[in-house]
Amino acid sequence: MRPAETNSAQTLIEPLTRRERQMLAFLAEGLSRPEIAARLTIGLTSVKFHIQHLYGKLGVNSKRQALSRAQELGLLAAGAGPASAPGPAPRHNLPMQVTRFFGREAEITQLRDQLDDNRLVTLTGSGGVGKTRLAVRVAEAALDEFADGVWFIALDSLAEPERVASQAVACLGLPDEPGRSSLETLTRFLRQRQALLVLDNCEHVRAACIRLADALLRACPALKILATSREPLGLGGEALFRVPSLPFPPLGQPLAAEGLDEFPSVRLFVDRARLVMPTYQIAAHNAAPIARICQRLDGIPLALELAAARVKLLTAAQVDRRLDDSLRLLTGGSHIALPRHQTLQATLEWSYDLLSAAEQQLLQRLSVFAGGCTLAAAEAVCAGEGLAGAQTLDGLTALVDKSWVNADRRPNQDTRFRLLEMVRQFAAAKLAAAGDPAPLRARHRDYFLAYVESNLPKLNTADEFAWTAQVVTDLDNLRQALDWSFGDSSAFDATPRLALGMLWMWPSLAEGLAWSRRTVAYCETHSEVSPRLYAGLLGPSAHMLSNTDLPTAVIWSERAVEICRGLGPAGEDALMVALEDLWWTYFDILGNIENGAAASAEAEVIFKKLGPAAFSPTLQVTWAARFAQDNCRLASALGDYPAAKAFAAESIRLFRQVGSPNGVDPLLELGAACLHLGEYDQAREHFLTVLRVLAPLASYWGLNRTNSAQRWLGRLELKAGRPDQALSYTTDALRLAVEVSDYIIAGHCLGLLSYLAAQAGQTRRAAALSGAWQALSARQGRTPWIEAGLDEVLPNWRARPDASALAAACAAGQAMLPDEAITFALTGNAA
Repeated sequence: MRPAETNSAQTLIEPLTRRERQMLAFLAEGLSRPEIAARLTIGLTSVKFHIQHLYGKLGVNSKRQALSRAQELGLLAAGAGPASAPGPAPRHNLPMQVTRFFGREAEITQLRDQLDDNRLVTLTGSGGVGKTRLAVRVAEAALDEFADGVWFIALDSLAEPERVASQAVACLGLPDEPGRSSLETLTRFLRQRQALLVLDNCEHVRAACIRLADALLRACPALKILATSREPLGLGGEALFRVPSLPFPPLGQPLAAEGLDEFPSVRLFVDRARLVMPTYQIAAHNAAPIARICQRLDGIPLALELAAARVKLLTAAQVDRRLDDSLRLLTGGSHIALPRHQTLQATLEWSYDLLSAAEQQLLQRLSVFAGGCTLAAAEAVCAGEGLAGAQTLDGLTALVDKSWVNADRRPNQDTRFRLLEMVRQFAAAKLAAAGDPAPLRARHRDYFLAYVESNLPKLNTADEFAWTAQVVTDLDNLRQALDWSFGDSSAFDATPRLALGMLWMWPSLAEGLAWSRRTVAYCETHSEVSPRLYAGLLGPSAHMLSNTDLPTAVIWSERAVEICRGLGPAGEDALMVALEDLWWTYFDILGNIENGAAASAEAEVIFKKLGPAAFSPTLQVTWAARFAQDNCRLASALGDYPAAKAFAAESIRLFRQVGSPNGVDPLLELGAACLHLGEYDQAREHFLTVLRVLAPLASYWGLNRTNSAQRWLGRLELKAGRPDQALSYTTDALRLAVEVSDYIIAGHCLGLLSYLAAQAGQTRRAAALSGAWQALSARQGRTPWIEAGLDEVLPNWRARPDASALAAACAAGQAMLPDEAITFALTGNAA
């Protein structure tokens, strides 16, 4: 327990700490919180933290109440100043800090609680994470609790483990005692004393620290030890506290100047930048780069300080761009700091030399992973060439204990092992220096290729969503594996196989299309790729390409069919797939009903000819469901909506028979048929069901169907006379279309928004949106999904008094580029 205050403070439920008494004295002097922060050289957040705790202990919620209550308790004399000068500070040798401390309020509280309950507490964490600064801050906060002093024992400069005890003797200012060892001198001095020792940087003299701590804790009952180390000491009763990085802005979210300084990592970066450029501040032009710097450096304080020093010559954007080689950029720290803290490279080298040869080898190999890996992946990729698979778990355990690797544990997921980015770059450089990394990278690529292909059977089954969600965790690994594979000449089919397996798994159309283009080009220049595989890639890739380059998409679809016809009878199953892709291109994209229907009919003939023996039971049902869906679309195109409903219901039944989430496609078709028949309630329920089913899915396929459901709901609410709901669904669909780079659906949304603007009386805006939709359809070369020409949107517009203005607005819309039109549609401003 923390000791109680004496005399007048005995009425407090919990005694004031030294820092809280300082806060009380400064408040009595009339200092503001920023003035207190400047006086103590600490962060404003820390001042707020201590004052909040002061108020809590006094049972008040304002400065005036705090001063009044303190006078009642005798903590302040009558008048403005403190009752008496604070008593002499407890004896200590804690180092003075010359830079401000940020964040860590919660960690300080947790560590003080651990010190209350345990005699040995060890702070662990990666190099540069701030273990020493945090330990000193905790020790400062606990000064009042140790009547016989708090003693900081710096071990980082020691090269000989046998000097640990003598270093402690020197730090406590004890004289050498002839005939007694340093450990005996320490033990005699501390045996009856209530003191705290801070053993800082124990990792390189760990065995000696263990002996010292064990002996002192056994002989000195009132002694407590706070240690910092890259790995635990391993003593019985040791309480561990892993020091986290400073919180940084979340990835994948919009980054603006407002609110960015809420993150301690950002505040630290800006504060250190002001040391070299006093006027430095967060603004609109540097907010995003500063946030990315904090993200890419994982909130590591030392790395942030070194990066901030570079703003003397570089902008934040330049620093951000150069972080691809962070170890080279992050040099030039304080010249009075320890050599290993002057550059990030030196910090890592110092700790790396403490690893065993096997641990160094495993760390090097782990650098091949991007975004972390599971134990299974590490065992498959890292084992071999001197490292047995069974050693991987032990090696990972050691690297986690020594703070080289983070073990991320999440509910219902396998533990993932991750290297901080700067550690990964360091280990990758060591890997390259050790020899040719190509065999390791090939194993990495082959592991993720097998990972993807082994899960492909889950598509069109109830497990599809779980598998697709799982892929998201390894997107960075898959990107890296595929990128490396383009330069590998040892397995030509591996690249298109991996690209094909991932085709619809990418989070955006733009990314999926970029990989598809690159892979098709690879196949065209490498005749070693099998024709069947090449054709299998061309057909579905054409779906993506049709969004931006319809003529080439048609060429790809037709080429896939041509290649498969050349395979003869052995390629009939591949021809069936290629014809289905061609049906989609003709029917859905070009609006060519006749050619599309012919392609689908030929594919169905092949399906029936091959028979059940050619397919697994699941695929047999899935293909039957797809052909029923084709017939549904054909019936809708011909205006036979009752027949379309029947075919859609049959397709849904078959997809559900195998538990397939692909049933959302015929569900969308069923909703569309109901909409055309005026069955609005049924249509709405079908579209909303699609949104509910797809909610957990983050792949492009899932987002595309979500987008379709939203724009169908927009059209439904427009026809049902609910413009507010229609506007909400349509703008949501447009924003999502922009997010995934889907200009097909974006165009549909422009058409719907033109009708909604006309209903709202925004005639010029309606005309401009109509023109933009017409221009986008013309650029895409496709049949419009909704007729939204000016004659449809504003009937009889030529007879209106403002006809010339409407024509001009329509022309202005036609002149807009796609991105300009989308921005205009989302602004809400009239034309």
